[in-house]
Amino acid sequence: MNNRRGDKSPSWLGWVGDMNTITDYLITRPWASVWCVPKAINSILRAVGIVAFANNPITGFLIMAGMFVGNVNVFWACLLAGVLGVAFSKVLNQPENLISDGVVVFNGILVGCISVAVFPALSGHQIDSLFWLYVTFAVIVTSYVDKGLNALMAASKLPALSIPFNFSAAIMLLSMRTAANLEGTQLPEGEGANLTAEVNATHEIEWGKVFEGTLLASGQIYGVGTVDSSILVWLGFFFFSPLLTVFFYMGSVIGTMIGVLVSTAPYTDVYLGLWGYNAMLSAGGLSYFLVPLPGVFVAAIIVASLAGAVQAATVHIFSATAVPVLSYPFNVATLLFLAISTTENPPFVWVASKTFPEQHLVKYFSEERRLQNERSLPETEEPLQTVTVGK
Repeated sequence: MNNRRGDKSPSWLGWVGDMNTITDYLITRPWASVWCVPKAINSILRAVGIVAFANNPITGFLIMAGMFVGNVNVFWACLLAGVLGVAFSKVLNQPENLISDGVVVFNGILVGCISVAVFPALSGHQIDSLFWLYVTFAVIVTSYVDKGLNALMAASKLPALSIPFNFSAAIMLLSMRTAANLEGTQLPEGEGANLTAEVNATHEIEWGKVFEGTLLASGQIYGVGTVDSSILVWLGFFFFSPLLTVFFYMGSVIGTMIGVLVSTAPYTDVYLGLWGYNAMLSAGGLSYFLVPLPGVFVAAIIVASLAGAVQAATVHIFSATAVPVLSYPFNVATLLFLAISTTENPPFVWVASKTFPEQHLVKYFSEERRLQNERSLPETEEPLQTVTVGK
């Protein structure tokens, strides 16, 4: 006689990781009611976290607190982009579960944050009403680009990641530079002098600042590269998933060290964390989309190294037009490795229904034990019901 156990997860599990109890409750509430406000807040906070795969509203809150501390204009841009993203997700009839999880909102939030943090120094524009109009238009366009690009990639079963952000942000910056009559590597008046001042810094590698750069990489994802803001971002990641955070920091160290190897004095970008965030996202991405088994850990080291190499190979190409490298290296490296999981007899296990890495791992081993027990049953025994890894 079989000793069956219920497949239902314990109730406390809905309050850790992705905290799906909140989404499961709100998703049943109509938008055309007083519930529209908490639904939108949940979606925006999750979108902020899911920029780095951390689908958790408290994580999103901690990251937005980091934005407020690091650069209040980035905070307001994030809020504006979040509201617009949710609104246009409804206009475009995006699936309710993707809106609730912030999946179709996060690219617009990235456009808003990075535009405010980085673009004024490259385009010569002040953060005024005209600048906010640029941001608003770019965020709206990103909503359409996101849906179109995901539709094109649906056949490959791969996510578009932050490609819509890279597309819209580059167009926005180049358009602003055209409006300011800037060409090639030409910078607005005053910026060249600032760069010259940086060159006069010490030529020796300051390893304390290198370490600081590995921490600042988390804040640079959102355009707020200060120590206090980055610490809040790291706390947000850890609250969602300690395992994901380990992968993140490993990737940040790898990317930062590649920056040290390929850069020359004064190593400013290394110290600011600009060499760490692409490798960081690449390593973390594998631990989120794939079951984080030992083989994935090895692959994460390689993909982080590849992301750093792609950044080293392309940074001068981007700089020729004054466009930052953004998250292009992360997208290239991560999609190449995720594509391996779609091959026949893949070495990695793709997570069909994503929650958080620790749960993916537990469910994988639970399924393996269930299948092993099923194979050991006598033929007269009724097999247990199949459960897909991830849900």
